[in-house]
Amino acid sequence: MKKLFEFECKDCGVFEELTEYTQTCDCPSCGKVSYKIISTPSIQLEGWSGSFPGAMAKWEKNHWQDSRQKTKKAAED
Repeated sequence: MKKLFEFECKDCGVFEELTEYTQTCDCPSCGKVSYKIISTPSIQLEGWSGSFPGAMAKWEKNHWQDSRQKTKKAAED
């Protein structure tokens, strides 16, 4: 199965190639041997500060309820 990998040619720079898992690939511009580079994935988690939306919503609900109870208790005293 082919996957998208990044390779670096010493003369041409970085390029992407759809290929089987391999450490080397020929540069499409100059034809020289290029080596696979390790790169960070381009993903982004949804939600606040990288947390999942469900966890943040649950925290906000609990925080709001706790504040409301504290305010209500303080008003009764």
